[in-house]
Amino acid sequence: MTGRGIAYISEEMNLFTRMSVLENLLMGAFTIRDKNVVKENLAFVYDLFPRLEERRDQLVGTMSGGERKMVAIARGLMLNPKLILVDEPSFGLSPQMTDVVFDSLEVLNRRGVSIVVVEQNVTTILAVTQRGYVIEHGKIVLDGRSSDLAQNAHVRKVFLGT
Repeated sequence: MTGRGIAYISEEMNLFTRMSVLENLLMGAFTIRDKNVVKENLAFVYDLFPRLEERRDQLVGTMSGGERKMVAIARGLMLNPKLILVDEPSFGLSPQMTDVVFDSLEVLNRRGVSIVVVEQNVTTILAVTQRGYVIEHGKIVLDGRSSDLAQNAHVRKVFLGT
């Protein structure tokens, strides 16, 4: 997938917990041979997640769940992908960290990166996406603009409890 410009950020994150933040990020760029591109991508992810630059020498295994999620997303971005697949980005995060993660995804989307997100936090995901698909029992039962889905009676009843 990396050779095709696709980054996958799993719910488990699959980080190297005994390596530093910087080492994890550089692992995300292992297919890039141009050191200048790696430096530019590193500068971009540090701009997106300033906390990671502050903690670049910290072992990832000693970080909070939200910080680890930032490392996982940043590592995927080191590829400079055209498409990012993100599985449950808010899982286990505090509301504040959830906002940071979703804000970063919005920034990436504005930069032209396509993002496919699987997320159970329906209210938040519909607020930050353009299009949504509702899957029940493995089948797409609804799709459309996120703003329309947020107002859909079935979505509101089943997923939002209203």
